[in-house]
This record gives sequence, structure tokens and C-alpha cells, in this order.
Amino acid sequence: MVSNASWLISEKVFTMFIGLFTTALIARYFGPEQFGLFNYALAFVTLFTAISSLGLETFVVKELVDKEYEEGTIVFSSFILRLISGSILTALTVGVINIIEPNDRILHLIVLILSLSMVFKAFEVIKFWMHRYQLGKTLTIVRIIVYVFFSLLKVFVVLFDGDLFHYALLFLIDAVIFGITLVIVYFNIRNSKSRLSFSFSFARNILSKSWYIILSGLMATLYMRVDQVMLGSMIENTRELGIYSAAVRVAEMWYFIPMAIITSFKPVIMEYKNLNNNKYHETLIKLYSVMLWVGIVVGVVIILFSKIIINILYGADFTKASSILTISVWAGTFGMLGTARSTWLISENLQKYNLAFMSVGMIINIILNLILIPKIGGYGAAIATLIAQIYVALIGALFFKTTRIATKMMLKAINPKRMLN
Repeated sequence: MVSNASWLISEKVFTMFIGLFTTALIARYFGPEQFGLFNYALAFVTLFTAISSLGLETFVVKELVDKEYEEGTIVFSSFILRLISGSILTALTVGVINIIEPNDRILHLIVLILSLSMVFKAFEVIKFWMHRYQLGKTLTIVRIIVYVFFSLLKVFVVLFDGDLFHYALLFLIDAVIFGITLVIVYFNIRNSKSRLSFSFSFARNILSKSWYIILSGLMATLYMRVDQVMLGSMIENTRELGIYSAAVRVAEMWYFIPMAIITSFKPVIMEYKNLNNNKYHETLIKLYSVMLWVGIVVGVVIILFSKIIINILYGADFTKASSILTISVWAGTFGMLGTARSTWLISENLQKYNLAFMSVGMIINIILNLILIPKIGGYGAAIATLIAQIYVALIGALFFKTTRIATKMMLKAINPKRMLN
């Protein structure tokens, strides 16, 4: 588990540094206003991407652990489901943006290109298969190779005076190349030779379980991205959104650490659920402890060096982003605690509660954005997201007797000995 997480973290460290450099280069090149327009389109598409994933990641891993269906059936059926959902949601995304922003043709084109990535992300079900078998090393090598190519293309956009259309096209190219590479790797390293086949039984079974996760993912994305969508629609000048997006990008740059750890803990926790209840709960508390203390360390570092980080990466035009960053970074800590808890909810077949937490969190975020954005702009959006994250991660579970234990485990995780053990 540690080895697998180490590989996944190594990949993210590598791509983080390259990503920070290239994103900063792009932000400086386009400036706050155009950078804000692009992030408005990206945030809008992300709302629909959350649905296209169908919440399959955790369930595919669980099905591969439980072995109720053949491996080839699980992988191929999941791929077909993602392919269908991606195609439908691409059309829906384009249709909705044409309705709410009827006169912005540039925005329509960017949204169309970014939306097409959802179709090719169907190949990412192979990532879930790799997570099941702790193939972090293989996945890391694949992702690094593709990401380096993607980053070089970003530099070329700047060197050859590209526009937002060319920049958006890179995201589609990245999805296509990564998907094809995953397929090649899968057929070369898989041990099981079970036939790839589609099962309506598996599809019905997985969708009957995952619709809570689909809606929860949508709600999570809404309260994580609705701030950018609302900033873009409520404030005519996209400069404020560009500055806010720059802060959010830096605030999210450390997410790869907890996500890699959660990914590696997930199959272990699910196996302990079936084998040893004490180890199951103890491992969950350790996971929460790691999430909490990594978040605290990152938050303190960001507060101390936010101005330096923003000035180095983005320049004087984005100075305001440093203050927004000191607020936004804490939302990630609570967000990762909530993500870690999802593994417990699914193991206990309580995923419906996640939908309740996310729904209320989204409502809180939207209401606070409506109140705060007109008054304090990006600062208000950051505060709204932080409060919503605190509710979803800690407070929401207290309202249900069945889920109250999750918050109790998180409170136990405050003791750093849990992590050190």
C-alpha cells in the first residue's frame, strides 16, 4: 500500500511542478480576463463531468475485490457505461451553454472542445483496474509520459501565439492520448484472460448502487465549482474570476497527496471490512489522521508564503489572489476528509447519506455565494466554499445516528499518534 501510494505521489509531484510552471505561463500569456473566461468554461464543463463518471471508481474496485463478475465483464461493461454517459453529457453541456450564454460564440466553442474529453475519459476505467491491483508504478509511468507531452504543447501555444481555442484543444488531445495508452498497457500486462463482454446484469447492478454516488459527485462538484460559475455569471468582468481561479489552482496543487493515499487505502479498507472489523476501523482512523495533518501542514505553509508563491507564478497582475489563497487552501483539508469518508460509506452501503451531505453543502454554498460575491467578490466565493466543506466533512454526519460514528472517528484522528502509528 505504501509502495503504491509512493508511486502515485511521485507522479503527482512531478506533474505538479510542471503543471504549476505551464499554468502560470498560460495565465501570464492570456492575462486575468481571458484566463478567467477559459476557467469559466472549464468550471461549467466540470459540473457535467462529475455525472459522466457515474461514480464508478470505487464500485469498480469493490467489484474486482468481491469477484462476483469476471474481470473482463467488469472492465468492459464499465467502459461502455462511461462511453454512453460521456456522449450524452457532451451534447447536454453544449446545449445548456448555448441557452444560458446565447451570444458568446467563443465560449460555445471552448465548451464543445472541453466537453468532448468526457467521451474519451471512458478509457479511465482501466485506471480503476490498476488501483485494484496496486499498479501505481505502471500508472505513474504512463501518466508522466503523457503529461510531459501535454505540457510541451502548452508551451508551444505560447511560443506560436495560440489562442484559447488551441489551448482548449490540448485538453481533448490529452484525454485521447492517455486513453489509448491505457488500453495498450492493459492488454499487455493483465494476467486474467477473461473475455471482454458487456453484461446488462452488471450494468443494472452497478447503476442501482452508484446513482447515490453520481448525485453525490454532482453535488460535490457543484459546491466545489459553482463558485467559479457564479463569479463568471454574476460579475461581468472575467478578471475577478481569473484572479480567483489562479488562487484555486494553487490551493488545489497539493490534492494529489491525499488522493494518492486514499486510492491506496481503499482496497485495503474494503478487504479489512470482510476480514477484521478492528483493523477496518483502525485503518479508517489512520486514514483520517493522515488527511487532517497533511492538510494542516500545507495550510500553514501556504499562509506563510502565499504572496511569494502568487508573485513568482503569476506576477503582479494576480497579487490579489494571495489573500484568496489563504482562505481557499483550508477548504481542501475538509474536502479530503469527506473524500476519505466516502470509502467507509460505500463499504457500509451507506452512500445515500453522502448525497444528503453534498446536497445541503451545495445549497449552503450557493446561498452564501449569492450573499457574499456581490459584496466582496472572490473573497466571498472562497469563504462560501470553505463553510460548505466544513459542513459536508464534519457537521452533516452528526444529524444521522447511522453516520455519527464517522465524525467521531475523525475527531479521534486529531491525535497525531494515529498517523505516526
